Amino acid sequence: MLKKRLVSPPAEFHDPSTFSNPSMYFTRHISLELDINPFLKLIRGIVTLEVEILQVEQDPYLVLDIRGLEISKVQDPRTGKGYSYQIENGKLGSALKISLAGMSLHEQTVHVRVSYNTQGEGGSHPVGGACGWLSPEQTAGGKLPYLFTQSQSIHARSIFPCQDTPSVKAPFMATISVPVEFRAVMSALLVEERRKQVRNDGSSYNLFIFEQNIPVPSYLISLVVGELESQELSERCRVWTEPAMVEAACFEFGQTEQFVKAVESLCGAYVWSRCDILCLPPSFPYGAMENPCITFVTPTLLAGDRSLVSVIILEIVHCWSGNLVTCSNWQDFWLNEGISLYLARKVTAKVRHKDSRIKGTLESLFGLETYLGRVSLKQALESLGKNHPYTRLVPDLSDGADPDDAFGACSYEKGFNLLLKLETILGEMRILRFLRNYFERFQFQSVSTSNFVAYFSEYFRTNLSKPEFDSVGRIVFKGFNWDDWLFSTGDPPEYPQVDLSLVHEAQTLAQRCIEKEAKELSASEFEGWDSSQLIVFLDALLSQDCSQDLVKRLDMLLRLNRGPKGRNAEVRFLWLRLALKAHYEPAVENAVEFVTIQGRMKYIRQIYKDLQTVFPKGSLAVNTFTKNRKRYHNIAAKLLAKDLKLE
Repeated sequence: MLKKRLVSPPAEFHDPSTFSNPSMYFTRHISLELDINPFLKLIRGIVTLEVEILQVEQDPYLVLDIRGLEISKVQDPRTGKGYSYQIENGKLGSALKISLAGMSLHEQTVHVRVSYNTQGEGGSHPVGGACGWLSPEQTAGGKLPYLFTQSQSIHARSIFPCQDTPSVKAPFMATISVPVEFRAVMSALLVEERRKQVRNDGSSYNLFIFEQNIPVPSYLISLVVGELESQELSERCRVWTEPAMVEAACFEFGQTEQFVKAVESLCGAYVWSRCDILCLPPSFPYGAMENPCITFVTPTLLAGDRSLVSVIILEIVHCWSGNLVTCSNWQDFWLNEGISLYLARKVTAKVRHKDSRIKGTLESLFGLETYLGRVSLKQALESLGKNHPYTRLVPDLSDGADPDDAFGACSYEKGFNLLLKLETILGEMRILRFLRNYFERFQFQSVSTSNFVAYFSEYFRTNLSKPEFDSVGRIVFKGFNWDDWLFSTGDPPEYPQVDLSLVHEAQTLAQRCIEKEAKELSASEFEGWDSSQLIVFLDALLSQDCSQDLVKRLDMLLRLNRGPKGRNAEVRFLWLRLALKAHYEPAVENAVEFVTIQGRMKYIRQIYKDLQTVFPKGSLAVNTFTKNRKRYHNIAAKLLAKDLKLE
């Protein structure tokens, strides 16, 4: 059964973001032994790879990706015999070239064990690494250090030698040793736990053994070590976090089982057994990461009213789009993100439509989320420039570019709009049925854009009456050109129409608010609003010049500065930007608090800039940053220092 799950790439396959050669040697299984010391920020590792030989060479080399690893030994685990190896440095890390000379030409499998040390930060390499080592000050508890890993896109190579490409998916086993004060959690199922083990030197440790039988790419092998507690939400859903945040996280993510069932109704059975959520410490600089069995999320989702659950729904959809069926290289990243976003917005609209507190039709709620996505896409295009090659849906990374540099709204929103355009041509039910069939057909595999288009064309060859095809076998529709959608820069060829009635309502009210200085507004006009509608309203105000009196009246009416609506991080972020722009003094203290209680870069970088250059200016921003620098993740701290012109 497992053999059928593992599918190697074709002989002509090439991923410009890896040094490895998976069309010749393909990883069939990974075994990790990691001894992790968060106090020393050190990982002592042993990785054992079972590798299938797909093509026999005269001078055979197995090539693995590494970055910032100190290799001490490379050997055959069955015989103990050492392999000779060499390390060649490159733009995205280093190639560990292991000579397989002397191996029998009849062997189909090779076993390699590599022993090494690493801090998991990529050494001095500018691309960086996967490990985020947090000091006690950067955690909610403030007592113990903490480790989380973020391997997407090409950072698994900074934790262990591997074929670091999404085209290679393999099951893995991991044995994790940590000091007795800590617990380890992974993107796998816990199969054994041994507390207070004793080493030969007398030191004590906790041992955790994990197993992931479903093949996953290297970037989805993820790990957290810290002071962690958990609470069950359902038979397959559990919340993990620091003790201080357990209660809040349980409430916020209490609908997870409901969301999984909603996504299953569209995508098919959930195969990962567990669907846990790990809420990271406040200094976590990102939004969320869809690791198998356990999604990592930012604590800025803890709004207290479940108004940011769309993020959780998106990560659950990734269990099919991205984890079950994975892009074959990072140029095809939109297959993970665009498909996930399309399905997540369908589910989110249904969930919110069933919420009696929220007004709006199913179509208008879907249109509301679509509009906000288009705003983020427009901002990304303005930032990059509409002719920038990274604004293509399928960017060209063949020059060895860092895939992280190409990630952004284009992969998400242009991919979403492509599927929405196909929906306008074929109908929603046909697209949803196709995607469910696509997940079943390619489960456990990695696919390219050309694979997707070919299968889409093949599927509708038999599901449409008299379809037409171009010279390369792609299905064609009037007013739709595959190359324009996939490879053109700037805006997508079209923004398909959606119901924008809720958007127009919010924008109309914002305009009246500006014209009347908020004097004729009443709280009842905001009743039944989804948080996304309030975000549209605030964004419309931010785009114009609002007086301090207007902002003050709005605060008195909606209690945005210190009321419950301001617990939603997205709302709070826009409100603070609006208030600082209007020189509204009560917002300054709120802004300082916002940038010191959490470290999500999406929020803190812009608010710091506003504090420094908009209001109150002076030294407040620099002084606040200097005082709290140790609380931020090192990536965030470096970028903030640059933003504030301290470096």
